[in-house]
Amino acid sequence: MRHPSTPNPAPDRRLVTLPPLATLSTEQQRGVHCVFCGTTLHTGAVRDLGPRLVEAHGSAVRWFPRSCPSCPKEQECR
Repeated sequence: MRHPSTPNPAPDRRLVTLPPLATLSTEQQRGVHCVFCGTTLHTGAVRDLGPRLVEAHGSAVRWFPRSCPSCPKEQECR
């Protein structure tokens, strides 16, 4: 049993459904822009969505998508 003052655990960001990689701009794929709304991201004001494995040219590569800290479009994808 959790103590009442213990905060709720953060949601698992890996459960967020991401847009298809092929539909994202280069900046969104690189983590410079939000994967959901395309807003330019600034150091310290990003939400890392956790590493993902994707296929690129027949190889599995690791992708590190990022979003705005409180992107409303991310909420729609939960």
